[in-house]
Amino acid sequence: MMMSWLTIFTCFASLSSLIIADDPCRFEATKGVIDLTSLGRTDGKAAYPDKLPPTGSGYKYSYNPCKPFTEEPACNGVAVCQVSMDGKFSFSLGTQESASWNQGGIGGGPSVTYSAGEKTVVVTLECVSDGTNELEALGEPTTNHYKLNLKNKCACWDECKNVPPETTTKSSGGGGGKSGLSGGAVFIIIICVLLVTYFVGFAAYYRFRLERAGVELIAHRTFWVGLPGYAKDGVVHVYRRVLNKGDTPYQSV
Repeated sequence: MMMSWLTIFTCFASLSSLIIADDPCRFEATKGVIDLTSLGRTDGKAAYPDKLPPTGSGYKYSYNPCKPFTEEPACNGVAVCQVSMDGKFSFSLGTQESASWNQGGIGGGPSVTYSAGEKTVVVTLECVSDGTNELEALGEPTTNHYKLNLKNKCACWDECKNVPPETTTKSSGGGGGKSGLSGGAVFIIIICVLLVTYFVGFAAYYRFRLERAGVELIAHRTFWVGLPGYAKDGVVHVYRRVLNKGDTPYQSV
């Protein structure tokens, strides 16, 4: 039964990694609460569109806290978008689902990081109390790493904490609507249910129908015990073929 329990544990560990993520709207830390809910537009447009960095880079940047937005021609359901000056090209720099918060160290303010592939963008939150609501685009200090600076009272600890947080923060479209689990999470759930049914069902059949016990309760035990060896042989076979080192005796399962 050890194999079945190990498989079940692995499935649920994978599922947890898919559905547990930082809330892109609200951050609670020892210093207090940062809530950006009131700053983000919910109509699929950026609250801070087309911001230019101080030095010419050929690109402008758009950002919408909390909710995804869409900007032509290629930014769909994003948190941050990079757009060429002529508007012919656009690139996602991060999604709301990728949001990762940092409360900052001594003398430093909080920040939220977004990512899309190899690209990451850090939005530093600057606390102001004079009514300023401004996004500064700081460009691309290093390749594929971008920086923005947001000045707003909601960047202050506990200033906007009374804004009700959304119960669901993920959205697949640009309209900022609510959605449930992602397709990947649903797929993992289905696989886990099937595996649990498979192992438990066969174990019950072997135990009560065939009166077996111990490792003999594992369904198709010979296959599962030999699976690591099959995987190793397959990897070695492909490796040798790719490097033209000749073939190795290989028997398909």
